[in-house]
Amino acid sequence: MNGITGLLRGKDGCAICPTRKLCAARAMTSEALDALTHTIDTSAPLKRGEALYRAGDRADAWYIVRSGVMKTLTVTPDGEEHVTGFHYAGEIIGLEGTATGGHEESAVALEAATACALTLESLPELWALGAGPAILSLIGERDRTLSLLRINMSQSRAEMRIAGYLKLLMDRTARQGYDPTCLAMPMSRTDLANHLGLTLECVSRVLSKWRKAGVLETGRNSMQIRQPDELATAAYHLAAA
Repeated sequence: MNGITGLLRGKDGCAICPTRKLCAARAMTSEALDALTHTIDTSAPLKRGEALYRAGDRADAWYIVRSGVMKTLTVTPDGEEHVTGFHYAGEIIGLEGTATGGHEESAVALEAATACALTLESLPELWALGAGPAILSLIGERDRTLSLLRINMSQSRAEMRIAGYLKLLMDRTARQGYDPTCLAMPMSRTDLANHLGLTLECVSRVLSKWRKAGVLETGRNSMQIRQPDELATAAYHLAAA
């Protein structure tokens, strides 16, 4: 498949995958999981900066992030990069290429990562195995997240926009069964600022303010939310989402 470092069929059984409760394998029988292992391809491990696929590659599959975090991005004709999203384990990516048959954005690993490919030709078999409802649920979760991100991006105040994004990430982390106050954030602040439509200086200033106020602590690849209520107040427009 174009753009992928390598695909390995059946390398690791779906039954023992720690991400299976988040992906298309959720709620499947043990027999179906065994069959699924021989239907889904898994990428070879990607290093930070390596692409799962690139804009212009043939789009003959969707992907579910199996481990690590990936970013998707587009590049304008004049060379300007736009980060379109950050994607965590259990989240589906690559759908944008279905309409035209070619990917319009690239997916790049932000840390050691793998992904499972759902080839378009395998979809009937996946549905027969009982994965259909889970795949539709993944697509629905993706659309809900995109909708909330669009609402968040409509905010003019930088603090609201940053707080809204962090709250969404907390909600996504909780749905994955992890502590929502401990966020994996391997993206650079430059990428985060790009994604939120803000300047690097603005993002750094807001995070520094919250760090001094004890709202959060930042690490090299993580963020600890110490005062989630304060963050929710700053992102009140998403508090009831």
